[in-house]
Amino acid sequence: MLGVRVTSFNENLGEPEQDANSALTELDKGLRSGKVGEQCEAIVRFPKLFEKYPFPILINASLLKLADVFRMGNNFLRLCVLRVCQQSEKHLDKISNVDEFVRRVYSVIHSNDPIARAVTLRTFGSVASIIPERQQIHHSIRRSLDSHDSVEVEAAIYAAIQFAAQSKTFAVSMCNKVSDMIQGQATTANMKLQLIPILQYMHHDTNTAVMVRTLCLDLLPSYPAQDFVLVILNTLTKLAATTLVDIPNQVTLLLKYLKNDPRWEVKSKALQHLYELAKPGAHLWPQGAADDLIDYVFNTKWNKILMPGLCVIQVLVESPKLCHQHRLSGSKLRELCGKHCFSPYAAIAAQAIQILTQIVCCCFSDDLEPDGTEDVISALETLILLLTYSEQKQPKHLKVALKCAVRLCQARLDYCETFVDLLGTRLDNISGDYTIVICEALGAIGGLKPETLLPQMDTILSLLTTLSTVQNPNEMQVTTKIMLCTLIFQTMSGYKWNDHTQEVIFGVVKDNNLWANYCIARAAARYGHHQIGTVIFKQLTEQVSSEHFHFWLACLKEMCEAEASLYDEDSNSLVTRLDKAVLHYNKAIAALKAASTPSHNLTFQAEYMRIRAEFLQCLAQLVYTCNILCIVPPPAIAATIVQNTRDEHQRHGYITNQLRKCVKDFKNCGDLHWKLYQTAFDADPATLENMQILQQVCVLMEQCLELVCTSGTRIREGPMEFGMKNIKLESRELVRACDSALNVAQNLLEDSATSTITHKQVEILKKIVEILANASLPMPRYFFQILQSTSVKLAISPQPRVMGEFISVQAGSQLAVKVEGVIQHGMKPGLFRRIEQVVITVTSQLQSGVKTKDVIDPKVLEQVSVLSQTVSPHKDFFSAQFLLAFPRGGQYLLAVEASVIDEQSNTWKTGPKSSLTVKVPEEQKLAPISVPGMANNANVILMPEDSLFIRPYQKKT
Repeated sequence: MLGVRVTSFNENLGEPEQDANSALTELDKGLRSGKVGEQCEAIVRFPKLFEKYPFPILINASLLKLADVFRMGNNFLRLCVLRVCQQSEKHLDKISNVDEFVRRVYSVIHSNDPIARAVTLRTFGSVASIIPERQQIHHSIRRSLDSHDSVEVEAAIYAAIQFAAQSKTFAVSMCNKVSDMIQGQATTANMKLQLIPILQYMHHDTNTAVMVRTLCLDLLPSYPAQDFVLVILNTLTKLAATTLVDIPNQVTLLLKYLKNDPRWEVKSKALQHLYELAKPGAHLWPQGAADDLIDYVFNTKWNKILMPGLCVIQVLVESPKLCHQHRLSGSKLRELCGKHCFSPYAAIAAQAIQILTQIVCCCFSDDLEPDGTEDVISALETLILLLTYSEQKQPKHLKVALKCAVRLCQARLDYCETFVDLLGTRLDNISGDYTIVICEALGAIGGLKPETLLPQMDTILSLLTTLSTVQNPNEMQVTTKIMLCTLIFQTMSGYKWNDHTQEVIFGVVKDNNLWANYCIARAAARYGHHQIGTVIFKQLTEQVSSEHFHFWLACLKEMCEAEASLYDEDSNSLVTRLDKAVLHYNKAIAALKAASTPSHNLTFQAEYMRIRAEFLQCLAQLVYTCNILCIVPPPAIAATIVQNTRDEHQRHGYITNQLRKCVKDFKNCGDLHWKLYQTAFDADPATLENMQILQQVCVLMEQCLELVCTSGTRIREGPMEFGMKNIKLESRELVRACDSALNVAQNLLEDSATSTITHKQVEILKKIVEILANASLPMPRYFFQILQSTSVKLAISPQPRVMGEFISVQAGSQLAVKVEGVIQHGMKPGLFRRIEQVVITVTSQLQSGVKTKDVIDPKVLEQVSVLSQTVSPHKDFFSAQFLLAFPRGGQYLLAVEASVIDEQSNTWKTGPKSSLTVKVPEEQKLAPISVPGMANNANVILMPEDSLFIRPYQKKT
């Protein structure tokens, strides 16, 4: 077919059906090809191979092959190998044969071609992190700096920069060489500009750092050209940011050039370097430097100085010290910001208001009352109105202003009404990007105080009605409808829906695209409006192109229907509602199994719904148990049982044992929530909060039942502080129900003194069940969206030659097990938490003995050997080694499991788990036997391998 390029290489190296060995073999064929094009194609595929299979044995073999290509190939192939080394920086330290790799590449340094020598130097520079102290390479770099070929010299400078950043020895030894070249007359000006950045890495030794700083300060007056000044100031700033001790002097120097140098480029770079030095903290700046900067910015008339100057000040005011110094309205900084917060330039006004907001919020967090808070709010409102009324759209600056508004609302909830009223007046008078930005701000404020959105309901509904009538809406209008529906869900949280609001939502869904409808239904489920979600998911079920999507939507529909049936007013009784909800949850779990694929196994979703169904079943069982008190009388021998067991609660007979069984069921349900919590490493904070609340609900039920059916039990002081502070909006209704249940449960304490199960206690338990069943369950975000994706992949050696077979170990010997692993990330690594350490656990258990007449004691089979090791990953790679002993022959099962520890020392049972089978033969003893017809002094030993040969053994006399 014309126009189609046919290649022998697999386009998808990461497909599950192709393992690492076959992928490497395929690329190796390309490297051995006689065509340069196929060789280049094979080389450029190696970075993708490294990302998919980042294990040392593969990377070491691959880079050695590439080193051979570098040694034998042409300059173009060498350049391709150089690009592979530059793109695979985090995998370089997995090379085990570093000497061999260096030897093959270093052979090219003796080439007569300066281009080949230049590519070799750049290759060594790209791998400097693994060979920082190689003296032969240091010598080659020094020699190439004196070359007459400019390409080779530039490559030597690049390599020198890389090695100076890694090696203290090289940095110290090169200091004089670089200094002489910079000061020498024979070095061209362009070459000097490239050499000066090497000095920024001369910070390994105090004396060297001082000498380098002195050299650069001497160069400043000697080379006043703009290019030299910019490069030298950049080098001094990088050096000061690393050493920290030179920050005061460098800040003073930058302020000097900012004030005295008339060139705009120098002033701009000075402000940029001050911004970099402000990040370590204002406490490192010299006394009065911040005030000098504020004075200079205050007196400037140029916006190109004012804007970056305000950016530097904004970083400085993140320090509480500076905020407290300028919390009074008469300070110079407050005057500066007050002067420019009404600027006609939106960028300057937004920056000034951002500084004022930071000062005000910092004072609020420290319980201090800043001056002029109302002025800050007034300026912020003015800016928001100016931006929304302006014909020129500036969504970037509007976002900054709205973030300031949200921060003020977080610091003081009293300001929520002020900003919601302001944004509500502009909501129906704007369009485009501004509508989405304002909806996001309203959603953020509504999450803090949702009742403030109630006055804006009419505006939101009318805007939704208008958008619903638009034919062929664009993407912006569709997104706006989703945001407005989400605002309604936030506002209606905890309130009863009226017919008009439901009609507006269903009117939006009627002519909307399918993905937008799914987003609306998902938002409804997240905020607990399951009736709305049921209707929308039911419409979507038959409108998808994939069978897996169909069952996923069917699962969501059944789940929402289950939750909606719990607080359905038409239901006859509490037990009927609970049974109906459990039935729908079982259907949802069945649909979810059909929706699962190998790439999306939906484990969290299935376990979450299974635990929820288990909890509802426990509630139904508790109601059945409570009814036993009136139906099943105590047995005639109840008094005898009480006397024998000394348990007064046994006087009530069957109900006591059933209540205690319910205690175990709720405890088991709480444990399941905790185990699921430990596996959700990538979950967002709201999801973790949701699971914590559900677990504590189980604890609350467990305590209430123990108070009724056991002696000496008290409700512990709040199993969880079910307070409304810092609770996400999605979980507030659930927390409110928990508070109500806890208040009702306090009535159980009145009858707890007597060991009697009364009708009052039973009615209280039913009331608690009613409250918890009627509570709207918000589906956590992690159920629908995974914002952070982290996975651990393990490689265990040794492996059996044939998959599924066992590993044979000789009796009396030990097995060395090496576990290597790599941490793989999604689009946003470390969004919520990151992996600090990995715990590798190896469990060894005897499964069965060898085929002998001896019967193995069951206690021996129950013995388990557990070895654990905690390792810290380096560039997402880790390894651990174990030495396992097997005390007796038989077949052993080795289970290898990984768990991770985050930066706050929390342990997460993320897995994965792998298993191996080890077979150990029984140690055979050599026993002497007697043979008829032989002398008594002759003993015969039968060898296990060759029992046909009988060798007489004569005793020594």
